[in-house]
Amino acid sequence: MKGIGIAFLLFILVAPVLSATLNPDPGLAQPLSAALDTSQLDLSQFAASIIKGERTDHERAVRLLDWLSHNFKWLATDYKQRTVKEIIDRRSGNCYELAVVYMALIKTLGIKYRQVAEINIQPESEGRQKNAEAVVARCGFAGSVFGVQHNDHRWVEIYDEKSGEWIPADPSVGVIGLEAWLKSRVWFGKRWAIETSITNEMIVPFAVFTTDSTRSMLEDRTSYYLVTSLNRLYGGRLSTLPSWGEWVRELEAIGDKCRGAFDGRTNLHLYRAEIARLASTYAKLRKEFENRTEMR
Repeated sequence: MKGIGIAFLLFILVAPVLSATLNPDPGLAQPLSAALDTSQLDLSQFAASIIKGERTDHERAVRLLDWLSHNFKWLATDYKQRTVKEIIDRRSGNCYELAVVYMALIKTLGIKYRQVAEINIQPESEGRQKNAEAVVARCGFAGSVFGVQHNDHRWVEIYDEKSGEWIPADPSVGVIGLEAWLKSRVWFGKRWAIETSITNEMIVPFAVFTTDSTRSMLEDRTSYYLVTSLNRLYGGRLSTLPSWGEWVRELEAIGDKCRGAFDGRTNLHLYRAEIARLASTYAKLRKEFENRTEMR
């Protein structure tokens, strides 16, 4: 998938620059101008200029994500290390770079956030597998978070004071909020995104972890998003399907392997068969749901 293959490398390289200082533009709730001079930007003022008029942290987080998603392009990784300022200068980046800019902006507003690392099912690509194997040879097992039928992705969770829950925010896809995330990333219907080729290639996540600037995986959020929330999205009907138990068991079985890959302890390429089974089970769930719906 475009811009993701070695997101974990940029995660290692760019994480320390989240405290970098940028520059302000008093009227910048509008689209970025090609002539914008970012050499003097103050990041706090820059963020404040975008969220003028928004009262709550949630409203500010939504406005910032909308602004970022519409002003920046998601591009393929070019293996270069950039500061937050340089990413803004470029007006583009891979998924991790866009998340880095978003986190830097919301941090200046005192909005609570945490980073998220994901692995998702992809259309099969032997080229991606070869690239991943080369990265594993250079950098170790952390490179195995992408491969022939899977890829990694980065986004953010925002703490919603009103609900007391962490909600997903993905600048690359252009969505914030649980239902919007689910309908962009996991459900069976037509998906929405700023750029649909992004979500079309990310068939479904199968591992979701919060993480920190040291690249350590923290809380496992896989079951929350891909079991509890997915089933709730369909009114509890998915849990009545024949393949549902299989889906849950397979997610649980591969979870530690995915954590190990992110931590550089496990070569996820050794589990191609398990990942292929997950892809098949998700496809079966979708077919079972569609067939049951047609019968009603």
